[in-house]
This record gives sequence, structure tokens and C-alpha cells, in this order.
Amino acid sequence: MNNNEIVTELETVVGERFVSNKPEVTYLYHYDFVTTEPEGKCDIAIIPGSTEEVQEIVKIANKYKIPLIPWVSGINFGSIATPRRGGIVVDLRRLNRVLEVNEDDMYAVVEGGITWADLQGYLEKNHPNLRAGITWSPPGTGVIPSCLCYGMFDLGMLGGTGAEFVNGIEAVLGSGDLVRVGSCSLSDYWYGRQPLPDLAGLFIGWEGTTGIVTKMGIKLWPKLPFREDFTGVALNMETGVPILLKLSKAGLGICDIVILNFGWGQSAQELNERDAVKDAVAANMPDFVCLITTQAYTEKQHEAQCEAIREICKKGRITLLSTEDGVEAIKPPPIQLWGCWNFSRGGGGQWIGSYCSNRDIVKYYNLSREVCLKYGKIPQFYSRIMFGGHYCVARSNVNFNKNDPNDINNARELLHEIHESVQDLGGVVMYKPPLWAVEYYKNKTLPATTELIEKIKNLLDPNNILNPGQGIGED
Repeated sequence: MNNNEIVTELETVVGERFVSNKPEVTYLYHYDFVTTEPEGKCDIAIIPGSTEEVQEIVKIANKYKIPLIPWVSGINFGSIATPRRGGIVVDLRRLNRVLEVNEDDMYAVVEGGITWADLQGYLEKNHPNLRAGITWSPPGTGVIPSCLCYGMFDLGMLGGTGAEFVNGIEAVLGSGDLVRVGSCSLSDYWYGRQPLPDLAGLFIGWEGTTGIVTKMGIKLWPKLPFREDFTGVALNMETGVPILLKLSKAGLGICDIVILNFGWGQSAQELNERDAVKDAVAANMPDFVCLITTQAYTEKQHEAQCEAIREICKKGRITLLSTEDGVEAIKPPPIQLWGCWNFSRGGGGQWIGSYCSNRDIVKYYNLSREVCLKYGKIPQFYSRIMFGGHYCVARSNVNFNKNDPNDINNARELLHEIHESVQDLGGVVMYKPPLWAVEYYKNKTLPATTELIEKIKNLLDPNNILNPGQGIGED
């Protein structure tokens, strides 16, 4: 394969400016920003400016049987967008527009490379009464990858995961064909996926192995005039978690319920890791912190909601503070700070995160805490109660020095061990899984389920050019 020949052909699609195989360019795409996973190799980088250009790129890749890896920001935990087998990284950053906002049905239609900064800035300027669910990731992180990979938003109690915010999808398949799924497949409206066959699942959770998403309709929510952010502290998880589960079922207009341990709280405040408390439990310090956000349309409604939240927390021995008490709520900084706590010395960070039953939050924390301390790492735990209390996400962060191979390997082993430890809980399923986790789950599903996944992958990507090596649908 002659890369120069392929580059010349790709230049006819996007122009000379937007494609390169120069090592100083391709180097930028060969690894994740913070991950412990092995690095890859990018042969060619290309930045299309339209859906039609994406289609042509896919057709050329099929001609040469060269891999394609969709890419937005490079902050890809689990090495999801790492070019494991070389090939072409399709950088979608030029596809960053908000194409439409429908205020009546509360959705936005956005392009595949849009970031949270793009979307939030646009809404604040043009539609100040609407808001998107926002992640705790950097402003330059992609919106669509967050939805496709079951990301967690600060409206998770209302809407669930990012996947449940998806109204419709436009995608280029591995064959180069263009498809639309949802109401947008039959009309100009992107209001939802009902009542058609729900084909959005052909792209959600597949880590870019079935298609390159070029447009998406995503749910927006009203920005109500009254809002309160509470910060709560309790002695331990056993005390605090049951009270938050009770709150999630109380119908109090709560947008977000977050559970943190003391170690995560320290990193969120950017404390120096070397000066931080290693184990709050052993130090007899409160090891439970919660963040609760509620909003309301009227002042009386707001007062009633806040009164009920305070009362439930008081009975549950959670000390609750808010702006009403003159205390600013904890507002976690973007992931480039708390996810890379030791950034001053080559910092890296990764997490092991799973969706699971609410009944397993405390057990998950205790198991992961023991493993972190075993490896000499400060436990950093984070959980969100989702979709009105129907399920939750639980995860543990680990920091490491990217300049120290031993520390990287230590972190990698720690993550594996947490994963193994929590599997006995029964309902734990890892999200944004690295390759080793994908392989693990292949051995747990029914054989016919694995076969069905492989058939779908082969149908949508017959030459296996889309993000190969990720393991999903590959035999």
C-alpha cells in the first residue's frame, strides 16, 4: 500500500490542506489523552467538511481495505479512538455546527464533530431558555461520542445516559451508504425514535465500528428560573447512599444526584496528591459527599422542593449546605484537572466505570476502595443515580505518571483487578470498555447474542474497515 497514492486520492475529496501523512501530523492521533491503554499508529489524518466528503472517504478506504477511525477530541478513555491497526483517522472537527434548534419539541440537530463548548455557547447566545445535558469532560470533548458511548450528563436524573438523549442519527456505513434513523428518516423533524423500528442501537455502544455519525438530533431541556445546588456530607457510604436513593424517588424536580468519596472530592478541588489524605475511612474522616441539583418554575415550587430535600437529608444524617447558607456548591473542574490529578509530573488518569443496580453502589465502592489502597493509590469514587432512580453508574478513578512505565502498569493492573472484583455483584456492565473488557464480555453473553452482534457488524461494515481492533462484532 502506497500512502502517498492514497493521500493524493483523498486530496481530491477534501483538498490538500485537510489531509496529511506527515509524521508530525499523524503523531497527534496515535494515542488517547490520558489512558493507560497501548498507543496506536495513524498512517493518514483527514478532516472532512461535509457528509458527502465522509462518504467519499469511506469509499476510498474500502477500495484500499484501509482502516478508518472516527475521531473528535482525542480524550478517549479506554482507547476507543486509537488506531489499533493503523489507517486513516477521520477528524470530524470541521463538522461542528448546530444545524437546527426546535424550541417546541426541545431538540437540537448537530453535526458529528461538535463539542460541548460549541453547543453550550450556541444555546446561551441563541436559545437561552433551553439547555443541554453537559458532561464533566473538557469543553473540547465531542457531544456525539458522549451520546453514543452512554456518557453521563448533569441532567442524568431526568434523562438517563447520553444514549437516551438521542432522537435520531445520520450515519455513513462502512459500505459508504448514508442512512438516517428515527423520525428524521421520514420527515424533516428530529423529535424522536418512535414509533419506528429503533435502529439507533446499530450505532449506540458500538464504539464507531458500524458507522461514522455525521448528524444527530439530541434532546434539550428547559432552563427554569429557580435552581439550587446542594452539597452534602455524611460519615460514610452506608449512611449516605440510601438517603439519596430515597431522594431519587421523591419527585422533587431533581436534575442531578452525584455521589463522591473524600478522595474524589480532594482531586476535584485540585489538591496536590502528595498532600492529600490517602484513606478517609482509616483517618475517621467523613467519606461521603453528594451533589444535588434541583430546578423549579415558580418560587413556591422551588421553596417546597428545597424544604423536602433538606428534611429528607436531615433525617438521614446528611449535613446539607447550599448557596442559601452562603456556601457555594462544589463545581467539579473539567476532567483534564481531576482526571489527571498529578498533571504537574506527567499526569495521566483513567477510570473503571460500570452501569449497575442502585443496590450495588456501596458494595462497588468498598471493593474498589480496597483495590486502590492495595496498589498504593488514593481511592476516588464517583456515582450518579440515573433516570429517576432506575439505575446508576459507579466508577473509580486512578491517576498515574505517564512518564513512568511502572506506574502505568500499576494503574493498568489496578483497573483490571477492580473490574474482576465487582463482577460478582451480578449486574455490573462496564461502559466505554477497553479491548480487554470487550473480550471479557464476549465470553459472558449467550452464543447466539455474540453471533448476532457479529452479523450486524459484517452487514454494516463488510470489509471491517471501521475502527478495527476494537473487538466489537469481530470474531
